[in-house]
Amino acid sequence: MTNTEITKKEKVIATAIELVVANGFNKVSTAEISKMSGVATGTMFHHFSSKDDIIIAAYKTVKRSFIAQTTNHQNENNVKEDLQSMWYNLIEWSLNHQDEFRYMQQFMNSPYYSKEVMSQDDTWTSLLDWWKAAIKTGQIKDIPVEFLIKMFSTVLYSTIDFLISYPDKKVEYLKHSFSMCWDMVGVDH
Repeated sequence: MTNTEITKKEKVIATAIELVVANGFNKVSTAEISKMSGVATGTMFHHFSSKDDIIIAAYKTVKRSFIAQTTNHQNENNVKEDLQSMWYNLIEWSLNHQDEFRYMQQFMNSPYYSKEVMSQDDTWTSLLDWWKAAIKTGQIKDIPVEFLIKMFSTVLYSTIDFLISYPDKKVEYLKHSFSMCWDMVGVDH
C-alpha cells in the first residue's frame, strides 16, 4: 500500500467522521463521503466494502487514538497517579479532538456497537489488563472489572461533555472530576 492509498483511506475515514457527527449515521451516504473527501467512489470501495465497513473502520481508528492516551502507565506502585495521568490525557485528547470524541459516543450508542463487532476488536485489551493488574495490587476496588470500567467511562465521558460545553471550567473541574472518580474506584491505604 502506498502513502497515497493510505492518505485516501484516511481522507475517507476523516470525512465519514465529520459527516456522521454533523448528520448522524443514517443521513450519510457513500456518495457524499466520496464527494466530500475527494476520493473516487471506486477507490473508496477498493479500501472499504460498504458504508458499514467505513463506519466501523472510523470507530476503530478513533478508538485506537483515544486508547493511545492510556499507554505508558505501568506504575504498579502508584495506581492512583497512573489513573490520574490517563484521566487527564483522555480528557485533553477529547477536548482537542471533539469530532472524534462525538463520533465515538454516537457509535457506542448505535446498533453498530454490537457484541459481534466488538469481539473482533482487541483495542481495549491493554487497558483491561491494566485494570486487572491494578485490582491485584489492592489499589483499585475488587469488584468486577467490566463494572469498574463502565463506571469510570461514564464519569469520564460526562466530564468531557461538561468541559466541551464549559471550557472555561477546565482547570477547576479536572481536579474535581478525578477526585470523584478515584473515590468511586480507588482504595486509599
